[in-house]
Formats: sequence, structure tokens, C-alpha cells
Amino acid sequence: MSTLRSLSLGIGAVVCVGTATLLSPATDATAAGRVTAAATDFEQAPPAVDAIHITSLGQQTGGNALLALTYSKGQDLPTQIPFNAGDTTVQLQQDPSNPQRYTALIPFDFDGFVREQENRQILAQSQELVPEFSGRELIGQATVQFLNPTTLRQQILAGTPILVPGPVLPWPAALVRPERSLMVTHPGVVEDPTRTFDACTGAGNPNGAWTFNRMMTNMANQPMTGVLPADFVENWMRTWGTSTSINTFPVNLRSQVITQVLNTWPRIASTGKLDLNRSPFRLLAIVNRIDMRGNSAYGGGNAGETRFVFGVLRRSGTTCVAAPFTVILEYAPNVNGCPAVRNLANQWGNLGTLSLGSATYNAALQAITDPVIAANASPRKPNGSAINQIRSNEFLQNPWELREFKILQGSPQLRIVPAAQTPHHTRNNTGLLANYINTFNTQILNNTYIVPLSYLGTPFQSGSVINPSPQQVWKAPGIVDNNGRNKFSVNTCDACHGAETQTTSFLHVAPRSPGAQSVLSRFLIGNGSLAAPTTFTMPDPVSGTPRTYGDLQRRQSDLATLQSSTCLSGSLFHEATRSLLTASH
Repeated sequence: MSTLRSLSLGIGAVVCVGTATLLSPATDATAAGRVTAAATDFEQAPPAVDAIHITSLGQQTGGNALLALTYSKGQDLPTQIPFNAGDTTVQLQQDPSNPQRYTALIPFDFDGFVREQENRQILAQSQELVPEFSGRELIGQATVQFLNPTTLRQQILAGTPILVPGPVLPWPAALVRPERSLMVTHPGVVEDPTRTFDACTGAGNPNGAWTFNRMMTNMANQPMTGVLPADFVENWMRTWGTSTSINTFPVNLRSQVITQVLNTWPRIASTGKLDLNRSPFRLLAIVNRIDMRGNSAYGGGNAGETRFVFGVLRRSGTTCVAAPFTVILEYAPNVNGCPAVRNLANQWGNLGTLSLGSATYNAALQAITDPVIAANASPRKPNGSAINQIRSNEFLQNPWELREFKILQGSPQLRIVPAAQTPHHTRNNTGLLANYINTFNTQILNNTYIVPLSYLGTPFQSGSVINPSPQQVWKAPGIVDNNGRNKFSVNTCDACHGAETQTTSFLHVAPRSPGAQSVLSRFLIGNGSLAAPTTFTMPDPVSGTPRTYGDLQRRQSDLATLQSSTCLSGSLFHEATRSLLTASH
């Protein structure tokens, strides 16, 4: 990447056209239908953009700016594309003389954009670095770049089209405290005596805000579903006790989950039901995954996920220890649209100013998590719960296995479902896999693909995921582009938790003992620490090409960008160009 600190303002061949042309509706049913499809598809798979121009029209309110986006060639685009500028939805209209160029009148905060560039200029002088990632891989970093504020003001006053280069949009990772705002594992939080409970030590509040008991009780939502929380949990646990098939692939029973966890779970003497007040789940981490959000420029712009990682506890007689078994509850905050998402980002970011584990910090964190885990947090979803899915990572018996569970429409129980973005292991090293990666290589590189249930008439997506020894990566003879292979493999459950990222423990967040913090994988913190994450470099398992990972740095920069630019200034451009994550982790 370039290390230039200041970028000159480009003057593109952009001309203002009449308002009627900019805002005219589609004239036929086909065009109108494609507009609707784009609004749905582009939120998760935004089109690639080659250039952005913004022009001041001199008005103080309303449509005071002309936005022009030039999209990359080779994309099937409709004649109109719905686009969100803050809370305002406009229609980007295709330019008849240049099919790649789309324009719309939008409200824009030019003063705010200038202030952002002034702040970037200050950061550039202090040599703050901005990492650049392609998917999960670090491909470079540079000092903060900016548009010269003086020249920018002149361009605004003159009404001259302003080229907005991509490097002036992302913000430095160092602006975010990851141990406070992204991955919270401090004992003062995960062992808060009023909010957590440890079944091994008996310490804490069995119905605290961050307990497994509270979350599963709210998820069962008995007043709505009629399902007792204890039955809801036991029915879920018993899915490990029966063999089944998902997408035609066998999912074998895991008897040790029943023997070591369910059969040793204390029960209420009078009813025989599981005693959820003594749930054998120890909180390991509270995780902000706002980086997994949808694209607010082209759709509703959800807020990603808020996750709770628990370690399962194993009782045997008088002993009680951490088992090689973790469970992660992945919730979707009921937050949509750029202003609301940015407000949530600021809540997370502001935690960085508070003392980790203090009463003030924990109360502020609970104010973020309470609306997510509450009963009826998402009234339109099954059980009214905001839960997206629960994932398990278990090694009570060979081989390691990962499962995914969801509450499906029409049933109030957790059901095992196909594992996201991961084919069945029998599809590895096959011509079918090579065909898929070669056919969808562009989408894989752009993070706009979804692994299908079936491919070419053959069942493809896995029901559960095993991680055998030695660990595997996804590869096959005949794959043309190893970069596509690598990105596909990193996005699978097993390879990301395995050889593709040198995660030999199969865990990114490890079980812990009382009073300790969970050990995190190098994929997350590199060769650094949670408070000061870095990156690490490893050889590509197939080609030997060096690849560099350090996912917390990527998440830091993403949150910093959300916090530092507003919906009607820099954030608008960033969302228009931001690639999404298609991985589940």
C-alpha cells in the first residue's frame, strides 16, 4: 500500500444532470423487479465500486449533494439501485451514456466530512497505521491517508466533483481497545458475582444477566411457547444422544455428551427437571461481532452479532473441571440502519474509556447485552428470541466435532442444522469441490458466495463438521486459483479452527479455570496479546505462500471506522465499498 499521507482531490468527468433524470422511476415491470432484487441481494453481496464522486450543490438541507458511483464492469446491475444515505433511501439511476455510472441526489454533511479529514490529518502526523485486509488475510498497512482539508473546502465551495479514494475511509486499529470493546475475557467481567455463576465453585448469581440459565430461559420464552426452559435445554442436549442425518449425511451420536454432561447435571428433586440454576456452563467471553453486519448502504444494515462463549463443566464424583467442550450463543441485535448501528458501535467503543471489570464498566456492558438476550427481543423471529444460532465445539470423544443449532419457524425447539459455509468432509479432495471453487472463484474472492445444500445435483453442505487428526484443509486437484481455495478454506468451520490458520487446538477461545482468562488463538491475537493484538505469518498449506492473520486487528479497524465517521459523511462511502464477511466465525 502507498504510504502517501495526503491525496489530491480528483476531478472526475462528472456532470450534474437534471433532477427529473436522477430520480425518475423505472419505466417497465422488469426494471422495477430488478430494483427489488438488488435491494435484497446487495445488502449481503454489494456490487464492487471503482470510483466515488461527491459534488456539493450549494443547498443546505435535503438533496444538497450529487453522489456518483462508478461500478466495476462485468456485474449484472439493474437500471436503478436503492441506496441509503442515513435514514433516507434514494434511487441510484444508471447513466445512459455510461452504464457503469449511477447517480442520485442525497443529503450529505460536507462540514462533517471536512472535520473527519482534519482528524485523519492529525492521526497521519502521529504515524498511526491502518491495516488492509482481504477477507481475513492482512495484505498491507499504511499510515493514515486523508484529503487535504483546505483543498476540500475549495472544491465544496466551487461545486467541483470530488473523487473520494478508498484509502481515506478506514481508520486506525489503535483507536479501539480490543480487550474492552471487542473480546471481553477479564475475570472481573466473566466472573462478576452479580451477573455470572460458576457451577464448579458455586460462586455468583445463578440467574445473573450473563448466565447460561438466564439466556436459555429467555430463549425458551415459556409465556409465548409453552415450553419449560428445563425441557428446552434437555431436548437440545439429547440431540447428541441420537444418530440422525442432515442433508443426507450421517450425524453420529456423541454418547459422552450424554454421559459426562447431561447425566451429571443436577436435577430438581420434586420434578426431576434439570436444575438450570446449576447449569454446568462457565462464561468465557462476551464478544462484539458488529463486523459481521450487513451493508447499510444497500439494505437494512443489521448490527452483526453479539456472542457469549461458554465452557462446559464436567462433574465426576466430587470433582468438577473444565471439559474440552465450548458452546457459543450468537445473537443478532434488533438494530437496523446506519444511525442505529453507529450508535451501538459507539456504545461498544465507549467501553474503552472505562476501567475493565469495574462496576461502571460492567453496568455499561450489561446495558448493551440486556436488549439482545431479553425474551421477545426480536418479536418476528422464532420464540421471539434474537438468537441466530448456537454452535458447539466438542472433544469429549474422537474426533473433534462442531455442530450448529437454530430455532426454526414452526418449532420452539433448537434443531441441528447444516453447518454454515462448510461442505461435508467427503467432498474434500474431489472434482466436485474443484468445480465449485473454480466456478465461483470471483464470488469467493469477493466474499459474496454461500455454500449450497447441493451442488450439481449432489448433496454438498455438511450436517456436522469433524476435525480429524491430522487436521485437514480444503483442497482438490484441478483448483485453478489457490487464493480462492485459501479464502474458501478459511471460511469453513473446520479449516479455520484447524490447519488453514494453524489453530492446532481447534479452539479460538479455550476453556479456563476459575480466576483465569481464556487463552486465545493466534488467528485472533497474532503474536501479541488481547490488549495489544498483532499478526502472525504462516505458509499457505498448499502453495507455501506466506499468509498473515490477526483477526482482532481487522475488527479493531472496522469498529474504529464505524465510530469515527458519520452516516452522512465518510461512513456513507465506506458502506458503499465495504465487502462483507461470509464466514461464520
